[in-house]
Amino acid sequence: MKLRIVMGLLMGTMMSVVISGIITFINTGMDAEYPMRWLRAWFIAWCIAAPMSIVLSPIARRWAEALTERR
Repeated sequence: MKLRIVMGLLMGTMMSVVISGIITFINTGMDAEYPMRWLRAWFIAWCIAAPMSIVLSPIARRWAEALTERR
C-alpha cells in the first residue's frame, strides 16, 4: 500500500508537471507571466493526477499484465 501511494504521488507529479507545462505553453505562449500560469495549471492538474494515479494504478497494472502475458 505504501509503495502504491508513493508511486502514485511520483507519477502524478511527473505527469502533471510535463503535461501542464506543455499545454500552458501551447495555449498561451511564453512570456513573463508563463511561470505563474504554469504553476497554477500544474497545481490544479496535480490535485487531480496524484489521487487518480493512486486509485487507477492497480487497474493499469492488471491491464498491462493481461496485455503482456504469454499464451
